Amino acid sequence: MSQRQIARQTRERLLGARAQLLKRLCLVGFDGLVQESFRVIDHRRSQEQYSVLASVGQFLARLRGEEQEGGDPAFELVEGRTRMSGSAPWFSSALGTLGAQVHFLGACGKPGCVHGAFTEVEKRASVHPVAPPAYERVLEFGDERISFGDYRPLEEITWELVEERVGEAALRDLWAKADLGAFLNWSRLTHLSLLWRRLLSELCHASGAPRKLLLFDLGDLRHPTDADLLSVLKILEEFQARHDVILSLNDQESETVARVLHLPRIALDLASALSLAATIREKIGISTVVIHSPRYAVAADGEGEKGLECPHTAKPKIASQAGDHFNAGFSAGRLLGWKAGHCLQLGIACASFYVRHAASPTREQLIHFLQTL
Repeated sequence: MSQRQIARQTRERLLGARAQLLKRLCLVGFDGLVQESFRVIDHRRSQEQYSVLASVGQFLARLRGEEQEGGDPAFELVEGRTRMSGSAPWFSSALGTLGAQVHFLGACGKPGCVHGAFTEVEKRASVHPVAPPAYERVLEFGDERISFGDYRPLEEITWELVEERVGEAALRDLWAKADLGAFLNWSRLTHLSLLWRRLLSELCHASGAPRKLLLFDLGDLRHPTDADLLSVLKILEEFQARHDVILSLNDQESETVARVLHLPRIALDLASALSLAATIREKIGISTVVIHSPRYAVAADGEGEKGLECPHTAKPKIASQAGDHFNAGFSAGRLLGWKAGHCLQLGIACASFYVRHAASPTREQLIHFLQTL
């Protein structure tokens, strides 16, 4: 079947999916960030007229030049913008915009006081504040960025804190009713492995509920140790005993996982990613492994492997959180009981719409957008 045919079939299936998606309940956690973005002035001609540094290279050259001249380098920031960031809030917003019932538990404030940056997710999901948000300051240079993060608030998130802020009975009720649990950005949450183990012992093993979908996205894997990564992959195998686990990786993360699993190093393209996803799935012992990149997306499950190319976006309006939108689209397809090919297509369409419009697509917008693929 051609990719155009898959896109057409995905559109047709999505047309009749509204009522079904409305019945699906999703539990998502646990990160949350507030991001402030700035541009760096190169030359100011007046209060209203100035030029900005266009690349990281220009910024570093200016920095070295000022250091050589002596004194402390100083830069003027302009065009400050504050926005919601973090995998869990954007995944929640994207999945809620598609029509699912979403409960977001995360670092967005304290009970009764949600940070104003999270208005977007509050429109699309039920928000349960667990801890204050982390903060990132970002310097933007065209398509390049330098980020400075204070992630200490994420260190507060533990099983005990989630129970306290959400309520033990409410948390158990949400888990029992959830069709999907999505747990994202493991690498940034210090206590997430311990939280997952408590989730296993307190809810998974004690619950007689039917098998549910569990999506895991481990986040940036440049920082965790190999031992920690191997340990968390073992936890995913334990979740698989009770539920159907989906591990979603971008291309760089898949290479890191392959290395710690002692798999041969290969140059990734669509064909080799298919093979790698299947091998990782077999090694870990879980239901599904997904690998996505701006060029392709692949999935390996019990029925085999499927891969699709991604449409090229020459001038994206935004790139950050595109992977979270892919995950939301893929998860929506799985919630609807679709096979991997149509789930991949929905994920690709959701991410492609987002990078072109800098907004999470509605179901109706995706139906129209799939006509163009």
